[in-house]
Amino acid sequence: MINQEEQISASCMIKLEEVTNTPAFSSQLENKMLYADHSRDISISYQTTYTLKYVIEGEKQYYYNQQRIKVSKNQYLLLNAGNKITTEAKKGTKGLSLFLAPRLIDEIYGYHTNTELPLQFLEVPQENNNSHIAFLLTRAAQLYREQPDVFKQEKEALFIRTSELIVQEQMALQRKFGKLKIVKHDTKKELYKLAIGAREYLHDHYKEQLSLERLSKDIGMSKYYLHRLFTEIYGKTPQSYLTAIRLEKARYQLQNSAAAVMEIAVDCGFDTVAYFSNTFKKHTGYTPSQFRKQN
Repeated sequence: MINQEEQISASCMIKLEEVTNTPAFSSQLENKMLYADHSRDISISYQTTYTLKYVIEGEKQYYYNQQRIKVSKNQYLLLNAGNKITTEAKKGTKGLSLFLAPRLIDEIYGYHTNTELPLQFLEVPQENNNSHIAFLLTRAAQLYREQPDVFKQEKEALFIRTSELIVQEQMALQRKFGKLKIVKHDTKKELYKLAIGAREYLHDHYKEQLSLERLSKDIGMSKYYLHRLFTEIYGKTPQSYLTAIRLEKARYQLQNSAAAVMEIAVDCGFDTVAYFSNTFKKHTGYTPSQFRKQN
């Protein structure tokens, strides 16, 4: 009996393409991985299938459905099938695109849901932060550039696994928005943008003294609704997520620097050394000094 990955692989013929100038195509409707290293400024319009756009270096602009989305380095964007897209990029921009045929997405979605309804992606750029999808994209880009022989062996598995993770991620978001009793796709998209914005705000400002009130004011949402939305989507309250960021930064510094514990505490946004030590031990089982000796 064949497993799901073998079943999907049997119907998943993946093309590989590299472009350095303006691509010569008008549509991208089949399964394909496309690595772009632009040697000049480009602007191209084409019809596309379900698509993942990952920017390795530089920045890309995507125009479709009367909207413009900017995708920067280490961000990825999911696009739905049936879009007429215009892509613009400057010389030196590098990116990886995965074009996912509807048959493949329908097969994966149907396997997990037993439904024939089409899947709609939430088309919002996402940062490369703690994401299994981002990890696979980073690995694919690295292998393509540095170990092409290994890449050829792994590209199909990377493609299929990434496709499945995309579907699972979108399904999880559907369930979370269902708990919030949000039905309209456009409303989900706008709220998801705000949740991602709040998450990135925490990553950018973790050294500062942040409160839910400041976060909600800068994001543009009530404290109650932001707390509920963020917790539902990320499984942690904004404060718990912020603490996790700070602890991760502190662990890295304890392992990779000779800075004093007090310096690390201040640099990672903790009010006092005592609070830092207590919080660190609560989450790791070690005091900062013990953790440093263990590692």
